[in-house]
Amino acid sequence: MKMLPRRSLPERATTQDPLVKLCSFLVGKEEYVLDIMRVEEILPPQRIIPVPRAPSFVEGMLHLRGAMLPVVDMRQRLTATEAPPSPRSRLLVCLLGRRRLALRVDRVTEVMRVRRSEIKPAPALLSPGRTPFVVGVCGTQERPRLLLDIKALLRAEVERETQRPGGAA
Repeated sequence: MKMLPRRSLPERATTQDPLVKLCSFLVGKEEYVLDIMRVEEILPPQRIIPVPRAPSFVEGMLHLRGAMLPVVDMRQRLTATEAPPSPRSRLLVCLLGRRRLALRVDRVTEVMRVRRSEIKPAPALLSPGRTPFVVGVCGTQERPRLLLDIKALLRAEVERETQRPGGAA
């Protein structure tokens, strides 16, 4: 009987330290990741239908195969700067429970696999207060990536918008 070579531990996922797939993307000069299980598809720039009186972070609506999806401009949401879509811009169609939405990002860089243990908790100064949507950090010191919780990202912004004078009630 011929013995197959054993794979080294770093190549194999273990039940104690499973591999996680993350979608990595750029917004401005910062690199972010989110769980690939939230991403339904990645689209090139599309025609966005403006929505009057929408929250500032909502770019408009996207008509996609019979469904209307809100489009969140991640540059506006994360960096508070606007930029016109470029040929490298992408729309990440994401699932949030039963809802779908599109996130406009400047560029998708890769789909990466990391061990769960390689994702470090967000520094205490980031998470609880100002940025509850940054839940972890992975990558290298030269190329850190912030793990986003999209639900928390939108919840915080919706709450902020509804508290502004003249905001949606």
